[in-house]
Amino acid sequence: MKANYSRYFIVTCICLSSTLGSKTAAAQAASPCSLLTSAQVTAAVGVSVGAAQPIANTGCSWSAPHMLVSVSLWDGSASGWGKIKTPLPGVTKTSVPGLGDDAIFSTLGPAAKQFVTLSVKKGNTAYLFKVYGPTVTEQMTMEKTLAGDVLTKL
Repeated sequence: MKANYSRYFIVTCICLSSTLGSKTAAAQAASPCSLLTSAQVTAAVGVSVGAAQPIANTGCSWSAPHMLVSVSLWDGSASGWGKIKTPLPGVTKTSVPGLGDDAIFSTLGPAAKQFVTLSVKKGNTAYLFKVYGPTVTEQMTMEKTLAGDVLTKL
């Protein structure tokens, strides 16, 4: 009889730990569209944006006339972050102090048509912010604002 109780106890413990463990892992992996509200994006970019649109299960975008904003989640482990920081031909990587565990701007393209993305590492997740449309200086300011908004939720 004691053996049966022991088996039930062990099976129950295994089921509970697998159930609770999966919920904990799911709770840590936030949905990209839950990271920012349309109001936050509107405030950061200075124009009214539409509702959040998922990009598969790793990104989210907001759009307005002549502007597109996106945030994507990437692997922020040591190897994943190392790949993001790896120098590439034609891409200037600039460290951004004060955001997350580490952050960099990646600027690419010819001077007249440059584009910049902000990558922010927090824990084992890398958040990539992109604002398409404005000047590079405006992109940097907007992306830093969006990153700050996301980091306050983490």
